[in-house]
Amino acid sequence: MGAEKMDVTYKCKKCGYKSEKSEIPCPKCGGNEREISIVLSDNIEIHEKLVGKAKHNGSKKPFHEVVSGDDFHRKSGKWNKKERVIDRDNDRYKEIINDKETGEEIHRCEEPLSKHTGHGSAKKK
Repeated sequence: MGAEKMDVTYKCKKCGYKSEKSEIPCPKCGGNEREISIVLSDNIEIHEKLVGKAKHNGSKKPFHEVVSGDDFHRKSGKWNKKERVIDRDNDRYKEIINDKETGEEIHRCEEPLSKHTGHGSAKKK
């Protein structure tokens, strides 16, 4: 989410003089009644990700996995675009990560799945 913003304006009911602070009496006409206007605003971001898995009948592990969409990178605090395909039948692993704002490629890994070790839960602690 974006940063919340709040604007407060005070207006004299007698002469219409506007100020960002409550001045009583009004410095223009001496009036004692104020109208207060408060405006709150914020931004909302929407992110989407598609995840799909395909399994053979009777198999526990999927033979094909796809992830495509927005992915939050904790270290940089930025949203990126991630595409990952795991194809167990054809021994393929492919992952491409692009900066969502610039489109610049941040990471690319295309290799046989059998060679893709030491990542995720298989990392050495």
